[in-house]
Amino acid sequence: MTIEVKVHKGNVMRYMYVPLVAIFGFLSACDAGKPKDIVLNNSCSLDSPVAEAKVPTNAPLQFWGWAYNVAAGTVPKDVSIELISSNGEVAITAPLTRSSRPDVAKAFAKPELESAGFNGAVDIKALSSGVYTVKIIQQEGKDRLSCASPTKLNVQAIKG
Repeated sequence: MTIEVKVHKGNVMRYMYVPLVAIFGFLSACDAGKPKDIVLNNSCSLDSPVAEAKVPTNAPLQFWGWAYNVAAGTVPKDVSIELISSNGEVAITAPLTRSSRPDVAKAFAKPELESAGFNGAVDIKALSSGVYTVKIIQQEGKDRLSCASPTKLNVQAIKG
């Protein structure tokens, strides 16, 4: 049995248009629920450890600083730290704790920033020796606020 299909050139485009629009609409909707990354490099400071610090891996690394959502003027509850290796891969992501920073509120003349501080100890035993970039990440709703610190850490892996 042979099936003969006749296609008119004008109809091919019309019939292809509808599925293509549907596919692109579906693909764009796939990102609708994902967090949006927003870079806010003027909204944070890593006060400790200091830039170019030589950091041994045999003890937890203490982080201390401040961060807020400069665009909205808010202090997101969730804050974490990311250490990025020299090849651009996220080596560690760890949650931090919010803390009081009256000095930040005073410096910006914004009392609402008193809770913009953060601190925490991060286990870095699994890191290899090398230079790592630090990012402070804040989560506010669907927005993931990323602030790259100019601080680079020189990690010295110590085994045992």
